[in-house]
Amino acid sequence: MRFRASQVFSRSVLAVAIAGIGTPASAAFFQLAENSGSGLGNAFAGGAAIAEDASTVWYNPAGMTRLSGQQFVFAGHFINPSFKANVVSATTNNFTALAGPPSLPISGGGGDAGESAIVPNIYYTRPITNDFSIGAGINAPFGLATEYDSTWAGRYHALRSEIKTVNVNFAGAYKLDNVLSVGAGINYQRLDAELTQAVDFATICTVSGGGVFNGACGIGAGFVHPATPNDGSAKVTADSDAWGYNLGLLAQLPNDTRAGIAYRSSVTHKLKGDFDITAPANVPAPLLAGGGLVDSTLKADVTLPSTLSLSLFQQLGSEWSLMADVTRTNWSSLPELRIQFDQAAGAAKQGDSVVTLNLKNVYRYSIGATYKPGGAWTFRGGIALDQSPVTNNADNTPRLPDADRTWYALGAGMQASPALSFDVSYVYITANDPKVRKTASLTNENVSRGNLSVDYTGTVQVLSAQARWAF
Repeated sequence: MRFRASQVFSRSVLAVAIAGIGTPASAAFFQLAENSGSGLGNAFAGGAAIAEDASTVWYNPAGMTRLSGQQFVFAGHFINPSFKANVVSATTNNFTALAGPPSLPISGGGGDAGESAIVPNIYYTRPITNDFSIGAGINAPFGLATEYDSTWAGRYHALRSEIKTVNVNFAGAYKLDNVLSVGAGINYQRLDAELTQAVDFATICTVSGGGVFNGACGIGAGFVHPATPNDGSAKVTADSDAWGYNLGLLAQLPNDTRAGIAYRSSVTHKLKGDFDITAPANVPAPLLAGGGLVDSTLKADVTLPSTLSLSLFQQLGSEWSLMADVTRTNWSSLPELRIQFDQAAGAAKQGDSVVTLNLKNVYRYSIGATYKPGGAWTFRGGIALDQSPVTNNADNTPRLPDADRTWYALGAGMQASPALSFDVSYVYITANDPKVRKTASLTNENVSRGNLSVDYTGTVQVLSAQARWAF
């Protein structure tokens, strides 16, 4: 039985390279929650109701009607993730039925995929009349930065993963009366991706074409596991521009209570980019061309999820305030990732590659408190429970070994002058023992990447600093 290289490869390198979108940041999957330095100290509890500074452009634009004068807010967040991988097992696919090699162990251990990053944001608000205000913000709502050592056992599933987004939000708010304010905004978003993985030519060469390449680059040429295999490498780079919108409603209720509701639309990115592959010198050109294993262009549609937040804020006397928040993120808008390849000159065209993600809609619950003892200082605290959208270990990815997370947050602020204030916040996040269980078959996307079972210990630490200038 002949087994074409395109069958081995088309469901592996490209599909997982761009489908393995994840994040080293705080929120579940590859969402970045770090969009306010002061809000981080409360674990973002009450985000759509607090409206204490210009970051309300992002959390609830209706909150701009509560701000007097102009404001600039600058914040930076140092995100330090750790995803320590304990490899339970890693083996090649079992091609014995095709007169190919049996399942063999893949060499290499685990490692720590976490990669630190600095995420900035900036906001500006200005009242135009007593009832109408405008604002703008620039932040990064989604992101990814993970990297494994090039020899780890899961290298055919993931090496480096980097996703960057930049969101520019223009918003306006109107105060209808002493109770209700409404707000709306338009968002321009840029997405850039670079994702890499190793390519298992020890398997591809041996099984392709019924073993006719075995002498050139298969077992006969030393391409065999678990001895040092002759790996190739693959890289996907892609980018996109897209638009979305956000809406908000803020109600000032009796007894010093505020309630806010905020909605951010989904954003559909139509990614276009390039696929670059590097192969060992003795891999035959007919194998590469016949399987479409050559540099080419690609495209894929990715819909980033919408969110809906409901927040409460309660003032308790002059010193204490309490807040709570429930946010729903609609990850089901990304059930799969379909990659479409353009045909390169002189090579076969790969068919679409599909990776099933099986993401579900999830909730994030948070509560927090703020204490103002008088004078220049403010102290904050909060806790949050953040659900993961990953439905099972088979659909979890080593690009982001995701699981339900718990946040523990603290913060402090100082009013340095009537115009200038500073905030610092720290959060420690634990993940609930992520697990990855990838199984290879002759028909799924793991066909040439093999089987992989990994247990992870995951934590994230975030340190934020913010400056607010009011004038």
